[in-house]
Amino acid sequence: MNENADLTPRTAVAPPELLSSGSAGAEVPQDRAASRSPIGVRPIHSLAVQLPLLLVIALSLVVSAGAWGLHTIVLRSFERLEVANAELDLRRFANAIDHEVGQLAEQLSYAVALRQGQVEPDLLDIIPLDPNASVGRSPDLACVFDERGALVSTDSYDPASVVLQVVNPTDFCALAEGHPALAGAFGGDRIAGLFDGAGTFFIVSAGQLPRPAGSDSPAGMLLLARHLSATELDSLSARMEIRIDFWSMDTPNMDVLEAAAGAALSLGAPIIINRRSEDVLQVYWAFPDVAGNPAFLARANVFRDLREIGDETVVLSALAMGGVGVATILLSLLLVRGLMVKRLSRLTQRLLAMRRGGLSGARLGTEGRAFRRLDEIGVLAEEFDKLLEELSATTQQLADVSYRAGRAEVTEGSLHNIGNALNSLLASADAAGVKVKAEGLAKIAQAAKELAEGDGLTERQSKLARYASLAAAEEMKRLEALKADIERVALHTSRIEDILESQRRLGSEKDLAVASDLLPLIESAVRALPEPAGSGLKLHLEASLGIQPPVVCVRAIVLQVFSNLLVNATEAIARADASKGEIRISAATVELDGAHMVDVCISDNGIGLEEAELVTIFQRHYTTKSGRGHGIGLHWCANVITSMGGQLHARSRGQGEGASLHLLLPTARARP
Repeated sequence: MNENADLTPRTAVAPPELLSSGSAGAEVPQDRAASRSPIGVRPIHSLAVQLPLLLVIALSLVVSAGAWGLHTIVLRSFERLEVANAELDLRRFANAIDHEVGQLAEQLSYAVALRQGQVEPDLLDIIPLDPNASVGRSPDLACVFDERGALVSTDSYDPASVVLQVVNPTDFCALAEGHPALAGAFGGDRIAGLFDGAGTFFIVSAGQLPRPAGSDSPAGMLLLARHLSATELDSLSARMEIRIDFWSMDTPNMDVLEAAAGAALSLGAPIIINRRSEDVLQVYWAFPDVAGNPAFLARANVFRDLREIGDETVVLSALAMGGVGVATILLSLLLVRGLMVKRLSRLTQRLLAMRRGGLSGARLGTEGRAFRRLDEIGVLAEEFDKLLEELSATTQQLADVSYRAGRAEVTEGSLHNIGNALNSLLASADAAGVKVKAEGLAKIAQAAKELAEGDGLTERQSKLARYASLAAAEEMKRLEALKADIERVALHTSRIEDILESQRRLGSEKDLAVASDLLPLIESAVRALPEPAGSGLKLHLEASLGIQPPVVCVRAIVLQVFSNLLVNATEAIARADASKGEIRISAATVELDGAHMVDVCISDNGIGLEEAELVTIFQRHYTTKSGRGHGIGLHWCANVITSMGGQLHARSRGQGEGASLHLLLPTARARP
């Protein structure tokens, strides 16, 4: 590497992504699970079966709920309508009875007015009956009671005069005499209504008779009555197109149901409904007697035509609901199959195919028509495709990590073996150093010198003595040079051992950064330069190196970094063919982001660097040494310096202008 500390620099810091870039690794073996057969889906667990089954169950529940609703709401509405119609018919029947009662009350009013002389008598009889009003009806009866309630006289009117009297007036009047229901008429009230004459039904009207004009005879009571026969009841029912049954609540041996209905009505129930028959609906109604007490029971028998219509409506509605439900199921199945099941099935098939083919570079291919729709499944497929892409990249990274881990394991074994060999080499170097000690040779040289200077030697002996002395001196020089080489070999071997030990301890607690003086580290790196590289090279250590504060670093690693930078500088000078190679090492304290750092600058006057190379020289496998370099040294240096909180960057003005490497290390007082 070539540097020049005196240049105006172009600076580039090694980016973190370049410091940790690695080579592509081998592929990871496929998981054994990939060789297993895909998980089969049981038919009962398949969406193609479960969804139709759920739809059928849902349809069944909806139809059942609809049928129950129809039966509960619609059918009962028809039943309520039947009851309302029956109640209306009973009210019409009651109105017809009231109409008959009203007519008889009018006859009573006419008779009372006649007694008072307010109208002219049409008949000699006490009861002036309208012949038109009595046609087709039962004969009218009249009873007169004195002021004490005793029967005075009876009378009847038969328009045909040949018809046998259905009711004996004498018997009726005797039955009415003293009856508590008629007591109100003696008090001056006019009463009208139904009267139960020992099982025979009558329409009655009673009122107090005034004294005739100019007479002192006491006032009595007049009672008009008309027999309400079964024929007349049937005639009323026929006119209203309804069948009405009519009883007295005092009827002996009454059916249990009718007796129960009568008792309930007597207690105040408005109506009683009997739904026991599917063909006829029976509605019971209570009629009051002349005194206003419930005394008669009417039953309307309504044929359940509306119920039949309601049944048909419910059945047709249920069938319509079922048809709509089936159509809904079929449409839902088509939609579900097209929108969900079919697309999920394709997604599953593609996943299984990718599983069989491996995940390396696998993609779902969401561009297809099945996954183009941006709904939940489309989004799921697209996100799953992105996940597969990320998984493929992660798998590749895992393969690279696995490859590196394998190489690290191999390297660890190699480092161990190299360490063992270096131990032997160091021991041999130490032994060789002991053997080349020149003390014995110096004694031989001294003896040869004394021998050459002695008397009595022949000329040849004197020459041999001088030759031996000179040869011993020359050999001593060679031994000293050999001893220096052996010491250098021992030094390099020791440094290699330190490097190997540092690699073995890398990341452990034993390999911690400590405060170290800067100058001894640089001097050790300089002494380790090989002799050929150091010959003819001027290397200047600036005085600023000795005044810097201690730096926090791992000594063995920083020593190796300095050695690498110095070797690169000497090689850059050699490639520039500089006749006067020069390396200058200086240091200065700087503040970077609030932290105190020592900036060590190693400058040379070598071949220099292009601007683009200021960053790329820190990339893995990038080298400027054609055919010789591996592109690992500076990449490793930048990584380890960064891990210790420092920085490493280069500056150069260009090719042929030299370069400088700046190594920034934190001081022991990194923060002010």
